[in-house]
Amino acid sequence: MEQKEIFDLLKKGIEDLMPANKILGLQIEELKEGFALIKVPFKDEFIGDFLQERWHGGILASIADTAGGIAGATMLSAMSDRINTVDMRIDYLHGAKKGDVKATAKVIKNGKTIVKVDIQLFQDQEDDPIAVARCVYSVLKSN
Repeated sequence: MEQKEIFDLLKKGIEDLMPANKILGLQIEELKEGFALIKVPFKDEFIGDFLQERWHGGILASIADTAGGIAGATMLSAMSDRINTVDMRIDYLHGAKKGDVKATAKVIKNGKTIVKVDIQLFQDQEDDPIAVARCVYSVLKSN
């Protein structure tokens, strides 16, 4: 199977078959080896600070972790390999207002059993992030 076909299957599985991602309404906008760009459309249910109408930090952390896992999954060598979150650190830089959130995730280390990914969440401009995160994933090879 060619890489494009594998990434198309990965995209379909992530968007359509994972219940949490369906709740988020997660959309993969770009996918290539070691990189993912995702979008999560705003929903009123994502508000955590009702006075300022800002996104809940836990939802943002979920978006970051998911984006990182998607980028990490592009590095897997077999469809039956698995990737699991081991560690995550997130820095919230400013509140996320009503509106869609996007995330870019870039693999910075692809080891034999560990993948490290840097994630940036933003709304209007990529150069004005609302949060940055680093995630570490374990890779479970099928063979």
